[in-house]
Amino acid sequence: GVQTCALPISEGVPSSGVMINLETLEGDARSRLGPKMLKLAREVRITSSLTAGDLLDARDAVADRVDDNLSLWEVYEVRYYASGGVQMEGALPLQAWLRPALVSLAKGAERSAPPTQPYSGLVVDARGLDVDFALGPRLYDPQGTAVYGIESLTALAASQRAPVVYVHDPADIAAARRAGAQPIFARATSVRDGCDLVLEAADAGKITAAAADAPFLLQGNVVIVVDG
Repeated sequence: GVQTCALPISEGVPSSGVMINLETLEGDARSRLGPKMLKLAREVRITSSLTAGDLLDARDAVADRVDDNLSLWEVYEVRYYASGGVQMEGALPLQAWLRPALVSLAKGAERSAPPTQPYSGLVVDARGLDVDFALGPRLYDPQGTAVYGIESLTALAASQRAPVVYVHDPADIAAARRAGAQPIFARATSVRDGCDLVLEAADAGKITAAAADAPFLLQGNVVIVVDG
């Protein structure tokens, strides 16, 4: 399945033994979810060196917009128990929440010329490696030169999608949707700073050459395959 497109949040309110109407129980659960959501949200890694908490603490215009977007979290399931308790499940869509930051970090230039390379995307196999989640991990060649990261995207692409999609299976439909019909397949050999990936030299060279004439990195058509 796809990993971490949204930040899941759960909160339960046990029965107090006193008759309380459902609206009050739901309100209590929702009021507990809010602070829990903020705490978890601050821990989200945008890149290996930037968390959402760092971003919010900057208190600049981007931070203000990201802070406003915290209201995007929503309840998607409420379960009621015979005991009188309630369990509420919510989620915060990460790309929508952090869109102002992603757009501000994106430095890729739009291209008007048609691509001369056929490649539609990139699929990186990182299975077997201990990879931490980050919304925008970087890909490096063995010499430490960045091949891809949030800064590779155009502002338009960053406004529409997260920089990568994580899947457990390269045949996942989400991988096909993001990387297209003719992706480059690459192998990650190691992890850097917890979430960034180092690619085999030949793969890194092929990606860089192809990206010079095809917009798949500009568009964020990147999939990372990780262990389930």
